[in-house]
Amino acid sequence: MEFVAHPKDLPLNIEVIEDQSFPTVGTDRHGFVGITYLASSAFQTGASVRITLEEIDPHFCVVGRIAWCDNERDEYRIAIEFPNKEDCYCVRMVEQLSQIEHYRRQAKFQGRRLNYNEAAAEWIQQFAASFPAFTI
Repeated sequence: MEFVAHPKDLPLNIEVIEDQSFPTVGTDRHGFVGITYLASSAFQTGASVRITLEEIDPHFCVVGRIAWCDNERDEYRIAIEFPNKEDCYCVRMVEQLSQIEHYRRQAKFQGRRLNYNEAAAEWIQQFAASFPAFTI
């Protein structure tokens, strides 16, 4: 099971929702299963959450489950898993877009002006091979 760390400079909106039933997920699951995120407040393990990401896609909305929550200094590192195949695949694609936008912003901070396509080409060349595969 692999979680990808979501960039903090692209804030997620995470809202706890009423329990939603998810398929049972075994610990032997391989590949991309979700994301980790540094949140300002704690979340209960097992809680269902609705996630939106306005900066990447204003229409993106997906439901996941808190896999774990660890206190990390004054914040909380949470892991959100997506047991539904379609949602997991969608999140993986949006997460790649998030990683590319984060890469573009870091380049700008370093004095390099890249448009999104240039940033995507560089990110793909440098990082795509190590990005977890979707293997549900």
